[in-house]
Amino acid sequence: MLLSSIPASAGRIHAPPFLDGTDADLALYRRISLTLRAQPPSSLFRYLLPEGKHLMQMGDQKNWVWARLMRHAHARYSDLPTSGPVAGNGVVLNSVPERIVYEALHPVIPPDAALDLEPAIGGLTRNQNFFSDFGIRVAGQVRYLEIVGACGSDRVFRNAWEEHLLQQFDKRLGHYTAYKIIPEIWYLDHIIDPQRMRQRFQEILADLRRTAS
Repeated sequence: MLLSSIPASAGRIHAPPFLDGTDADLALYRRISLTLRAQPPSSLFRYLLPEGKHLMQMGDQKNWVWARLMRHAHARYSDLPTSGPVAGNGVVLNSVPERIVYEALHPVIPPDAALDLEPAIGGLTRNQNFFSDFGIRVAGQVRYLEIVGACGSDRVFRNAWEEHLLQQFDKRLGHYTAYKIIPEIWYLDHIIDPQRMRQRFQEILADLRRTAS
């Protein structure tokens, strides 16, 4: 949820103490936001246990609970990155998880490579309605990258909306199968660690360079 879309009354809702972010919660929220260069969705804190347990539980409540936490974090810290899917350099992504990936990879793209946003799968003349989240490209060789914001790599979802998102992603995998393409897939537990993402990015680049040579 974008901060600008949070009703002004959200911060005045009476809530039991359990639904208040503690000092430790707010400090962790700030630390992860700065690490990711984006304010994280509550679902990411499932993969930062045990310290993220309370934030995970708050994220499983009504939307206003998490919106209230964001308001408190903004009131306390002036150095938080912006919220929402627009990257710090103004590039618009489709989701916060995709922004987190972009923020991690964009600064380390080498001169011989590119990170394409929503490249067409199979070429526009074959299917104009099927696009990958990202394409990692070197000398005409592309590895398609899909970001799954519904769950971790264990594919365990916590509510009906996440189940729906996972089902939609599995349908997307069917399109890849039709083109005999195996995409790179990053789940929530992958994108919580920018260094891990950058390391895997370098491995993919190395593979693409070998293929291109």
